Amino acid sequence: MILLEPGNRILEECLRSQICATEKRIPMDVRLCDFDDVQYRVLVDKSNVDLVKLSVAIPPFQRFKDKGGQAAVDKHYSQFKGAADTGFDITLHIDCTKVKDHETVIKNLALVKSKITGGAFDNPFTGLMEDKKAEKFKFDLRPDTTVFFYPMADRVTVIFEVNFQVKMDQVIANVMLKEFVNSRKQIGRAPPVTWEQNPPAELKEFGISQNKGCLGYMSFAILKSHLEKGKQEAVIAVLQTFRTYLQYHIKCSKSYFHSKMRKRVAELVKVLNRAKVPDLKKEKKTAAGKTFKRA
Repeated sequence: MILLEPGNRILEECLRSQICATEKRIPMDVRLCDFDDVQYRVLVDKSNVDLVKLSVAIPPFQRFKDKGGQAAVDKHYSQFKGAADTGFDITLHIDCTKVKDHETVIKNLALVKSKITGGAFDNPFTGLMEDKKAEKFKFDLRPDTTVFFYPMADRVTVIFEVNFQVKMDQVIANVMLKEFVNSRKQIGRAPPVTWEQNPPAELKEFGISQNKGCLGYMSFAILKSHLEKGKQEAVIAVLQTFRTYLQYHIKCSKSYFHSKMRKRVAELVKVLNRAKVPDLKKEKKTAAGKTFKRA
């Protein structure tokens, strides 16, 4: 299995074409989509072609804005902050004439979704490292996935309420998530992981005591040792893309199954073709051109 890139490569290429332009920049209005229903808009108006406006719409942003979302915007994009355009949560104003380190700025902007959503994870993790217990909270990462944060004195338990609409996706996801638990037993320093159909005990604090129709609950207990030595950003990047990672590998598994099925069907068709009975009524010719008839 592979980890997905946290940034958006198409957004990166779009920004690079404008910020690194050696000739006169041209007006553009490009709209992009990302995982978890995130939308981007890159706008360069003809009245000022040196100003690139990057607007981002993150559906759950308002739910975690005061829980680390706005702090992430201020931390990573304070120099580009501007009034948000209609229909978007934030809009960044990039003056291309003032950008010095092009590559660093472009890479940072391409990670805008990852860094802002990561603010919701960074808030309780920073509290854990500073021995300041953060408040428990939750938000819907996407319509079929809710993330719960349950901070304690020595850990932060991150719980994903996972669900899928397609029955086949549910079966594959269940197998994959059980494998997470089994693999953790072979990795000594990995966070404690549990996959259960019933809600874990921590969710009683959120008023959830029984499964109300979702596939199950995936829990990660993040300890201080997992965040030390500059590993906090890496942990956040992995956790916030967990649902996307799961969806991606489910689709890869289904594609693999279909390819094996098609290959098997092709082999069976060959066997059936070899088993066809020859047409005995059809006339056959000898080498001399005479008609051959069976006695």
